[in-house]
Amino acid sequence: MSVRGQQRVFRLAPYFHPTTFCFVDDNERFLESLQLELPDTMALRVFTQPEPALEFVNQPRGPAPIADLALALDRTGNSTAALHLDISLIEAELANTERFARISVALVDYAMPSMNAVEFFDRMTDPYTRRAMLTGVADERLAVDLFNEGRLHHFLQKQRAQDIDALVGYMFDMESEYFRQSLARLQLALDLHSSHLFSDPAIASYVQQLMKRERLVEYYYVEDPSGFLMLRANGSVVRLIILTPAERAAQIALAREHGAPAALQKALERGELVFSSGGDSPGNYFGSESYPWDEFVVPAQALAGSVPWLVGIQHDPPMDIDFDPTHSSYDAYLAKARRA
Repeated sequence: MSVRGQQRVFRLAPYFHPTTFCFVDDNERFLESLQLELPDTMALRVFTQPEPALEFVNQPRGPAPIADLALALDRTGNSTAALHLDISLIEAELANTERFARISVALVDYAMPSMNAVEFFDRMTDPYTRRAMLTGVADERLAVDLFNEGRLHHFLQKQRAQDIDALVGYMFDMESEYFRQSLARLQLALDLHSSHLFSDPAIASYVQQLMKRERLVEYYYVEDPSGFLMLRANGSVVRLIILTPAERAAQIALAREHGAPAALQKALERGELVFSSGGDSPGNYFGSESYPWDEFVVPAQALAGSVPWLVGIQHDPPMDIDFDPTHSSYDAYLAKARRA
């Protein structure tokens, strides 16, 4: 329940974006030190008094538009319902600047004069926000009991919070956990619907490495073809395509059916290219109008996992999404938060 020394294990949720972390401690110098040392790419809110912190954490922020799918599944009780993550849902989420204001983790010092951490957690209203407690040596037994009772998700010795690298990893672990828990119902349905894309460690590792290499901060599962729409902090877009053998065969058949250039068909058959329609389809082109095949194929590589996946990366994909990075990107959110 404390900081782990080994490398973090990254597990995919149906979508992910940066969130805001809340720190509560009556030691002002400790909080000032954290703010100086933690990366400026982390959205933070710090409080020396628990009352305003609790009011902030409990502010209604509303569910993500995509989460409506999970609510629909809850109402029907059918986790095998056919799912289609419409691009309009993602567009609505990207336009929602408050997505970054969601509180994924509240890290609260146990010993505060007006309200201890246990009282703070008991008054929190969002069941998915991770409740993490900073403890002293004398508080360890209490923390274990609270964890076993389900009233606490994690605890961390305060002296270990001085290790900034470990603390950052710990916070990001809990942020990922926040998404997995809050989207568990949706993820179960997608696991049944998407050939175990989300449960394959090979895919999770590939996405983790891609996000680091391309400096990506958020992603959203999309279909046709399967994969993720991914964004950098400045709002620029990368499309990751992930095909099963069946999906790859369907792309080859589509290219044959609609008369794609012979060289392109051969490249698809050899697994050198994958097709990304960008919402367009060769079936929409008639007469003398030619489908721009070259605009919708990208280099591919094999990825061994639970199935032999084929993956491709498309930068600045031609997708019809109404998204204003100057207003709705993570960089824009951070800039606004710093001015507040």
